[in-house]
Amino acid sequence: MSKHYLVGHPGVGKTAALVARFTELIGSGVRPDRILVLVPQESHAQRFKSALAPARSAASAPHEERRLRRAPEIHTFFGLAQQHVSLFFPRIAPRAGFANPYREPVWMNVEAAQYLLERLMSPRMAEFEDLRMSRTRLLIQILDNLNRAATTGFPLEDLARRLASAWHGSEPRERAYRAAQDVALDFRRFCLQHTLVDFSLGMELFATHLLAADFYREYVAARYRHVLADNIEEAAPIIHDLLRLLLETSESAMLVEDDPGGFRVSLGASPQSARSLRAMCQVMPVPDPRLQPDAPDSPARFGQTLMRVIIERESRIPLRSTAVEKLYGGDVPTRYWASMVQTVADRIGTLVCSGAQAHEIAVVAPVVEDVLRFELEERLKRYGVGLRVVRPSRPLYDQPLVRALVTLARLGHPDWEQPASPQELAHALALVIAGLDVVRAQLIADAARRACGATGILALPVLDEAALWDRVGATFRGPYDALRDWLTAWVVAHRARAAPLDVFWRGLMAEVLSQPGFVQSEDAAAWLACDKLIASARAFREVFEQADLASSAGDEAFHESEMSVLGLSAKPSDGKVDVGRAYIAALAQSTLAAEYVPERAPDVSGGGVLLTPAYTYLTGEYRSRYQFWLDVNALSWHERFYQPLTHPYVLSRDWAPGRRWTDEDEQRASRDLLARVMGGLAFRCRDKIYLAASELNVAGQEERGMLARALRDL
Repeated sequence: MSKHYLVGHPGVGKTAALVARFTELIGSGVRPDRILVLVPQESHAQRFKSALAPARSAASAPHEERRLRRAPEIHTFFGLAQQHVSLFFPRIAPRAGFANPYREPVWMNVEAAQYLLERLMSPRMAEFEDLRMSRTRLLIQILDNLNRAATTGFPLEDLARRLASAWHGSEPRERAYRAAQDVALDFRRFCLQHTLVDFSLGMELFATHLLAADFYREYVAARYRHVLADNIEEAAPIIHDLLRLLLETSESAMLVEDDPGGFRVSLGASPQSARSLRAMCQVMPVPDPRLQPDAPDSPARFGQTLMRVIIERESRIPLRSTAVEKLYGGDVPTRYWASMVQTVADRIGTLVCSGAQAHEIAVVAPVVEDVLRFELEERLKRYGVGLRVVRPSRPLYDQPLVRALVTLARLGHPDWEQPASPQELAHALALVIAGLDVVRAQLIADAARRACGATGILALPVLDEAALWDRVGATFRGPYDALRDWLTAWVVAHRARAAPLDVFWRGLMAEVLSQPGFVQSEDAAAWLACDKLIASARAFREVFEQADLASSAGDEAFHESEMSVLGLSAKPSDGKVDVGRAYIAALAQSTLAAEYVPERAPDVSGGGVLLTPAYTYLTGEYRSRYQFWLDVNALSWHERFYQPLTHPYVLSRDWAPGRRWTDEDEQRASRDLLARVMGGLAFRCRDKIYLAASELNVAGQEERGMLARALRDL
């Protein structure tokens, strides 16, 4: 059988085998454009793209070189669906209900979708008041419901009934469930009216109008003769439906499953659905040499035993492991949370002093808050060790540098009439001017406020008081004047016709902030933050421009009432909508950040210790020599976040309609997910795991979670 299904623990070489098969196909004369590679996220595609270079350089004959110019298709699961929906859109749009089916679809990222959904939800906020949740969390959960309905395959009209089956509280929630369903349906109708396609609508179009169509089956059969798919346990059921079709029509296939895996359950992943594909393949378990009887002690062996303790709830299983060390004595953890962080920093310092590289060390926690980042970073400085923090789902506006760039954008657009406060200006200057602390920046900001008068700080004024710069430091006058001159020139050059906000930030970064005297010339992390902000603003703008949201002219433009719904106002001079102001408003709502993959991956070989949430570590292809597990007493290792308007299990394909969600179901799901998370971490560690705990968490409360009890039993 030429269809293989590889399953095994992380780190045993399954992806390497997939890459080897990829290069084998190219080297054997197969047309590269007949090869399809599917990966769970864009960052995972780099290994396959890198493998193309040796194949191209090995081509000697002219015809061979021409053949290799045809590139194989390497996509994320959603990327392929988006490409095919766009390709066949003229054929499927009339049946899908679009008001203008012959118009090009406009694809939205999560930031633009949240902004539009928020405008549609605002009039109905009173219906959610009993939930006592922030507007941003409501938006995220409603979008999550839209995505789950599309990737699982149930109609949006069934949403409220499914959610009601998981609620057992005393106060009624039917009103909120019905409102969430109605808002989701309103958003869907809005998208259909204006040819906007978000993730959920794109997946619904793919599932409903492509997968079941004979013409699509013929296209797939002719287009993709060889299929490679990595980490299929992280995909939604609709992707497994596609893979089932590909297995039927292709010549060869190789699918890879990580076990334990399925960490994206909260995003719709279904390991059970992935395993249904085993019946169509030759299953090839990949042995783990770390678990052989004669193998030395390893974190993998500890992880395997810990998983068994969590799932089977066996008590007092003796395990003596040199690959695990508790950073506290006996079963009594450190009393205070800050002391735990200090203990972790001290042990990291000892490791680095003994020869370990900082980038070989990872600190993982169930949740990574700013206070943890700050405390650990400050304590590691004593040992000369840096810290790199990875939190991809963190809202952009939560990053101080992004707030500083927003403040500068307001100063560069005085027509917005959004003056900066002295405190905002002080923090912005301290973040962009190298070496300037907040105290001296506040002196500059106070002088700017006095110079601007009653109008507030709408633009940076000329500050030529010698006494001011004597107090602040003459070295900072040059950067301040350079920033002021650039902002003044920008306002003059673009007063008649405003340039896009992403163009403003790109110019500011290239012409000012990257120059000596500014933080970006010295800080690579600052470059990445600016790149992400610019990419986000550009994607947001393109949605508005392509959908004619940025213009009131033409047959397809928005009416005045729709402008009001969107929270946009047209300029009387030219009828144009200021999308920059709309983006700033969206940022201020702390919208969820879209996935961003830098064009060039940063070199971490000389970087600091990695600090990241456990789920980010597991889904980001990270591997470490040493791992530190923080807060092992915490309940958040296994308890789901409070999400009253969504539910990862009752909104899944595996859930029987009408069945009630019980406490027993919750406990079983928690144990299953905790076991997979801890096993996944352990299998990704090479040498040693350090366990850290405190009796009191960061809020001063006592916790004793499921992980702590399992470790006690071990």
